[in-house]
Amino acid sequence: MRSLIAYTLLFVLFACPALAQGPYPGLTIISLRTTADSYLVDMDFNVVKTWHGATVPTELAYMLPDSSVLRPCYVPLAEGRGGRIQRIDADDTVIWDFLFDDPDNQYLQHHDIEPMPNGNVLLLAWERHSIAEAIEAGRQELINDMKVTYIVEIEPVGLTGGNVVWQWSAWDHLVQEADPTKDNYGVIADHPELIDINFGDVPAGTWLHANAVDYNEELDQIVFSARNISEVYVIDHSTSTAEAAGHTGGRWGRGGDILYRWGNPQTYGRGDANDQVLWGAHGVVWIDESLPGAGNIMVFNNGDNPNTAVDLSSVEEILPPQSEPGAYLIEPNLPFGPASAAWRYGDVYGFLSSTLGGAYRMPNGTTVICEGTEGRVFEVNPDGTIVWVYLGGAPIHRAPRYWEPVSASPETPAAVRLMGNHPNPFNPVTTIGFAVENTQRVTVSVFDVAGGRIATLTDQIYEPGIYSVKWAGRNDEGRTVPSGTYLVQMETGDDAEARKISLVR
Repeated sequence: MRSLIAYTLLFVLFACPALAQGPYPGLTIISLRTTADSYLVDMDFNVVKTWHGATVPTELAYMLPDSSVLRPCYVPLAEGRGGRIQRIDADDTVIWDFLFDDPDNQYLQHHDIEPMPNGNVLLLAWERHSIAEAIEAGRQELINDMKVTYIVEIEPVGLTGGNVVWQWSAWDHLVQEADPTKDNYGVIADHPELIDINFGDVPAGTWLHANAVDYNEELDQIVFSARNISEVYVIDHSTSTAEAAGHTGGRWGRGGDILYRWGNPQTYGRGDANDQVLWGAHGVVWIDESLPGAGNIMVFNNGDNPNTAVDLSSVEEILPPQSEPGAYLIEPNLPFGPASAAWRYGDVYGFLSSTLGGAYRMPNGTTVICEGTEGRVFEVNPDGTIVWVYLGGAPIHRAPRYWEPVSASPETPAAVRLMGNHPNPFNPVTTIGFAVENTQRVTVSVFDVAGGRIATLTDQIYEPGIYSVKWAGRNDEGRTVPSGTYLVQMETGDDAEARKISLVR
């Protein structure tokens, strides 16, 4: 068990830029599994913004360019963790509340979602197939219905609606070599593009147990990670729904078949247990364009390895072999490469999250890692030196950091992005967040409700970025002000934006 003292020492030793390359500044979004809230913390661990969701999260909240968040959460009594997606705006108002939960439990959203560039949302889900269906498909041993990975693209409609505009199911891409009288019969090693229906257990009916999904707009491909069989998969999103159910069509000509997979080649008959690299797989992402390692795939390896005396987690960054970006190569009778990661953080005593976890690359080459079950978010240099540590106090699925100012909505002047304050109401101090989109002079002031200026919190030139200031309920002369409602105003040139805050003594 780790101690707070140990973490404090780590922070003192490694968070100082004089001793090591510093962390990349920004705001980190935290969604504890124990609360219905998601919140932004700055580099000094101050909460600068909170969104209040309906229930606990099933994965992480994503912040969108208008400062709203898209947040998957739990539907009580649903057969699994998930079923509900909420979009909550910058004023903490729910503006979309969508259920993807069949009352007959034939399908259910679970775990992760992915905001799409076109405004739609990818959902990870499962669809139920009966024991009889699974046996006909070639499954040999089964005591539960099979919940099979199902990925759906939803077009939001109104406050609670959504249209399914694209879908993919693992059920359409199976192979088995146990029974020639059943469906999907073939030689597994000849079909790395298909999934062996007999590989892996089906605890409580959940088979692959996908837990994270990410989208690559340039390639029009989707990657997802599957814990139960310790792999990551890439599929084609450019297909129609009909093509996604087949083996031809789409930009890459393969329909909905697996374009690339990595982590456990014994699942497709091109290796054995000695070739397994991942033991559990969570939080897979593509490294975004313009970042160090752009186009590589990064996955959190839980490290729940029955062959080792001491389990350790790792973060694996891989560069798939490709003839061109998105066209993956595999040699006959050999597994998909690479044989080893392009970069990894691992072999660190005590670093273990047997479930949950994820990692994100920063522009300066550091990596923000979430040790999920421990609720620890930390940042490491390329050489593995820890430069920043945050302790959540409860499990956290993943924790992305946002460093670029969010884009303005059409109703908001482009130069003004006042993000609100936390806590609100407050006593004695509140933190006010704001984003600067262009190099310019920014003034943040507090006014009373009659319009009189109480205090000027900052008045200086800022470079583009996300910042925060504090107000301790005092005027410019240092005297305390009474309880009440005040206005915080951010001014940039001819533009201004204001929000109400409440001081309660």
